[in-house]
Amino acid sequence: MKQSMLFLSGLLISLQIACAVNAQGADSSKVVKVEIAKAPSTTAEEKFVVITLSVEPGYHLYANPVVNPDLASVQTSVGIKSEGKSIPAKVEYPAGKLVKDDVVGDYSTYEGTVKIKLRVAVPRNQTGPLEVVVKYQACSKKSCLAPAVATLQLP
Repeated sequence: MKQSMLFLSGLLISLQIACAVNAQGADSSKVVKVEIAKAPSTTAEEKFVVITLSVEPGYHLYANPVVNPDLASVQTSVGIKSEGKSIPAKVEYPAGKLVKDDVVGDYSTYEGTVKIKLRVAVPRNQTGPLEVVVKYQACSKKSCLAPAVATLQLP
């Protein structure tokens, strides 16, 4: 049992590398549009925003949580940075679509338009802009593009 799990983990890593190579230098930003909008309840002390990821038809992103621990490194994630340092934030990810896979195990995905809600308390001594960092990887049924990172200013 343990050997088969190690084999499957190795196979999964090999597939991810092969998918990235097959993408021929294209990254996931080619098929995913990332936008950020301030929610009406935003105040000077607390920011509420909605991050919208628009995924081109035929592609999916790995959801958060992705359900499969072997895919945790490529699940969609959102973080906040202030002057290069991470700061705490409450992120509400939507439920993903469960995909049954006998080879790598079940996992959860996002398709189409994805809305992620974010709430962050603005540090009292904040002088510079806050940055929202969105990490994601887009895949089709045939291959995966290289992971992408979108850095946006908090409105």
